[in-house]
Amino acid sequence: MKIFMGKNFSCGVNYQYSEIMCELERIEGYEFVTQPEEADVIIFASTCSCYKDRIYMMIGYIDFILEKKKPEAKTYLTGCLARDFLDPSQFTNIRNYLNTHIDHIIPSTKINELLSDLLKEKFDDEFYEFGFVSRDALDDHMANLYISSGCLNQCAFCKTTFQKIPLVSMDISGAKTLVDTMDQKGIETVYIRGMNISQFGLDTHQEYLLPSFIDYIEEKEHIKNVILVGFAFRDAIHHDFKYSLKRSSKVKTICGSLESGDNRILGLMDKGYTIEEFLDFYRFINQDSIKKLDTHIIAGYPTETMEDVKTTMRVLKEIKPFLEFVEVNRYQDSSFVKSHSLDQLSKETIQEHARVYSKFLQYEKIPSNIN
Repeated sequence: MKIFMGKNFSCGVNYQYSEIMCELERIEGYEFVTQPEEADVIIFASTCSCYKDRIYMMIGYIDFILEKKKPEAKTYLTGCLARDFLDPSQFTNIRNYLNTHIDHIIPSTKINELLSDLLKEKFDDEFYEFGFVSRDALDDHMANLYISSGCLNQCAFCKTTFQKIPLVSMDISGAKTLVDTMDQKGIETVYIRGMNISQFGLDTHQEYLLPSFIDYIEEKEHIKNVILVGFAFRDAIHHDFKYSLKRSSKVKTICGSLESGDNRILGLMDKGYTIEEFLDFYRFINQDSIKKLDTHIIAGYPTETMEDVKTTMRVLKEIKPFLEFVEVNRYQDSSFVKSHSLDQLSKETIQEHARVYSKFLQYEKIPSNIN
């Protein structure tokens, strides 16, 4: 069976593309091709719907590929574009297009259905169970573990707030079994990933399970390094994650977005914590072993002044010993986000704020880039 995988438009927290590639790549009889006209199956796995222009760009790309496909080829779509809009009247033409031109639209949290459907053709009715785990690795000593999808927080600028994105956590017993397997195979570095891993377990057990999960990994013999990707400080600060993180010697890096160091801007963003709370939290968890921070800053958030920028830079300088990487994102407005109602800065002002952040980070020799 020849499979064409559409371009990966994922922002990095979605796992569909790599999971599908790695699951099918290891099974004899499946061949990935680079030309859609050669394929028996066409898969659009990591679609994006961050803002209106992005949605229409995705549709243009999908239409371009479908024009080349064989008439009998089956088509699948998953990722963010598969989600329902909170307002059904929004993008009705997009939903109609997808329903008309795509054979199978798979919820982003149920890619097992896609994999099972493809594998059924080769293995008849045998049942296959997949976890939120990707088998791709830089080498034999690294693995990714996707423990959740979705987020219950409502940050004012979040581009996903106009869609239905339920929190879906992996079963804790299954997650522990996968950790056991990784440890037995000698995996040394594990990336724990999700849209908001801090909320892992809220949908299944109505409690925050990430602290106890970190404690569980801490006991493993071969796993030496844990990187937390998609970490929400709001949940962690207010629900006592600090104790498990403080005693963990294996958590080496936390990838979580700070967005701003100014309390007024944090309030407008609905981040749910103050900069003082963040600093107290980060100082506490680093008392016994260093946990590096990979974070994001938004340049040009509505109403942001140069004084706000300077306040954020002072915070970044204060936590410089912990900073592993800072990505500066220029604010991009969308009509369906809460921050759209605020006074918007001009493109020139946003660019100037981003430039100031960039010069500061270069001067401080903090690894960074501007997106």
